[in-house]
Amino acid sequence: MRIPREESSDDNVINISSLLDVMFILIIFFLATATFTEEERDIQVNLPQSAAAQSSTQAPKMIVINVREDGTYHVANQSMDIASLKNTLIEAVSSNPDQKVMVRGDRNALHGNVANAISVCKQVGIHKTNIGYESKVN
Repeated sequence: MRIPREESSDDNVINISSLLDVMFILIIFFLATATFTEEERDIQVNLPQSAAAQSSTQAPKMIVINVREDGTYHVANQSMDIASLKNTLIEAVSSNPDQKVMVRGDRNALHGNVANAISVCKQVGIHKTNIGYESKVN
C-alpha cells in the first residue's frame, strides 16, 4: 500500500526582502550622518618620505603651516612672510594657549625656512609643533 506524501510547501522559505530594505536604510542613514575630516593639503608642497610610522594627523584646531619650495609660508591658503606668520601665531596663542601647529615643508624647500617656522612657533609660546611627512610604503 502506498502512503501519500504531502507536497513540500513554500512556507519554509525565509523572505529577506524586508531585511534588505532595513539594511539599505541603515547604510543611507550612516552615510548621511557621518562626518569626514580632511587634512589641509597644499598641492604645491611635496612632502619628504620616511620609512618610519606616519606623523600625527591633523587634530582639531591645529594650524598647518605649509612651506613651499620657493620659501613662502602658507596658512589657510594665505601666503605670508615670516613677520605676518608670527602675528598670526600670536593671535592663535592668545585665543588658545594649548595651540598645536603642524609644519609641512616641501621636500625641496630649504631646511632654514622650515626651521624658521618652527623657531617662530617656539618664540610665540607654541610647544606642540609637529613636522608633516609622508610615510614611505615598502
